[in-house]
Amino acid sequence: MIRRGEAGDRRRAWRGVPAWGLAAVVLSGPVVSAWAYEEVTVEQGATVTGVVKFSGTVPDAQRFNVKMGSNPEFCQAIAGANGDVIVPRARVSVGRELADVVVFLQEVTKGKPLPKDGPRVTIDRCRFGPRVLTGSMGQVLKVASRDSILHQVRGWEMVGNKRIPAFMSSAMNPGSEQAIPLQIKRSSILQLSCDQHRFMEGWVLVTANPYATVTDEQGRFSLTDIPPGMHTIGAWHPVLGYQEAKITLKPGHDTSVTLTMTPESK
Repeated sequence: MIRRGEAGDRRRAWRGVPAWGLAAVVLSGPVVSAWAYEEVTVEQGATVTGVVKFSGTVPDAQRFNVKMGSNPEFCQAIAGANGDVIVPRARVSVGRELADVVVFLQEVTKGKPLPKDGPRVTIDRCRFGPRVLTGSMGQVLKVASRDSILHQVRGWEMVGNKRIPAFMSSAMNPGSEQAIPLQIKRSSILQLSCDQHRFMEGWVLVTANPYATVTDEQGRFSLTDIPPGMHTIGAWHPVLGYQEAKITLKPGHDTSVTLTMTPESK
């Protein structure tokens, strides 16, 4: 369900993410690559602000025992008294707002400059933070570790229910940082994992333009300096899937959009 200032024509999509506006994705055949993005001055840029809501039964969290990873005495800081590490599959607030949703615009071939700095994830107490990020093709993903134990990070391109190796970091010593180019080949969805800790999981959605953001704990998002006109706004969650809608943006105006995702969105 989508409510808006000027949104309409909600459409369900493939359980992954359509290729338009993304770097590359497999739909069940060859790789579909996005066009080149052109940086231009945006005259009377528009803004989209809004919130992503959740409807339905919240998916059960995943449960791991801290002994399923190395150095359990260190990772015990994120475990309960019984040694279980609880990993939410969807973070839903008391007001039913949904965090960790990537909201982005499809089919934008020209607009504001791409950010100079790429996404950054920090390993802190055996967790990736933030858990969900977005970046653009060609940017550099920076991975930093604050932990006093060893981590080794892997990246996987997600193609349907399969995951294909994308990169493997060298062993990350305490206080180290690594830079990993976002050069994907088969899918715009990257999953992050750690060889030493099964309960560590992160996600990066790679887009072809800078009009992408991740909702906060209150489900809020904002996209600015957008070329006016009709656009397709997409919302993707690593567990709940994808949905999209058409919106029409007026020059210099702020359009309010409310998205509602369900367990059946994908």
